[in-house]
Amino acid sequence: MTSCIVYHPQAIDIPLISEKNDLRIDAGISIVPSAHATVSYGLTDKIALQAFGSLGSDERYYFQGAAGIFRKYDNQKVIELYGGFGYGYGSAYRDANPGDLYGDYQQYFLQVNYGKIDCKFANMDYGFGIKAGLLHSNLTDYNYYDFYSETGPFTTYVDNSLLIEPNMFLRLGGEKLKFNIKLGSCWINKFTHTDQGLPYSFINLGLGLNYRF
Repeated sequence: MTSCIVYHPQAIDIPLISEKNDLRIDAGISIVPSAHATVSYGLTDKIALQAFGSLGSDERYYFQGAAGIFRKYDNQKVIELYGGFGYGYGSAYRDANPGDLYGDYQQYFLQVNYGKIDCKFANMDYGFGIKAGLLHSNLTDYNYYDFYSETGPFTTYVDNSLLIEPNMFLRLGGEKLKFNIKLGSCWINKFTHTDQGLPYSFINLGLGLNYRF
C-alpha cells in the first residue's frame, strides 16, 4: 500500500491545551509506515502553538506548524482552533505499468478540535478534530499515468485540491504519561487535472505515547 500513495492522513496529536504553559509531547508510529512526533504548548491562557513531523517509507515526509486559540470549560471539556502551514514529499510507484509519481506539496489549513481531558477512568482524554484546507501539489509523472518515454521529458502536474481530514483519539494512563491511539481519514478533491487521480490513503491508524509536563 505504501508504495502506491503520495499522501496519507497524518497522526497529529490533538493536544487539548487547557492552560498557560501546558506542554505536551506526543510520539509514535502508524500503520502507514511512518514515525511521527508532535509538540504542543500553551503560550498564554488563550493562545497555543504546535509543531509536527513525520518520516515514512518510500522517502515520504511531512512537517507542519500551527498557532491557535483554546478554551477550557468547567466540565473539563476543551475546544481549540488552529491555523497553519504544512510541507511534505511523497512518491507513488505503479507495478503494472512501471512508473513513478513523485514531488512535494504544501498545505494551508484550519483545524478545530474538541474533547474532554482527565476523566476519572484511567485519566482518560478523548475527542476529535477536523482539518480543512488547500493542498497545493507539484508532482512529476515518470510514466505513472501512462507510458511516455524512457528518458523524458516528463510532465510536472501543478494542482490545487480541497483537503478534508477528520480524526479522533483516545488517551489512557497516568496523570502525565498516557498511551494513545489515533484514527484518521482524509478526502481530497482536485480542482485541476481532474482526470489524473491523486494516489492517497483514505485511512491511517496511529499508536504512541503522550507526556504532559
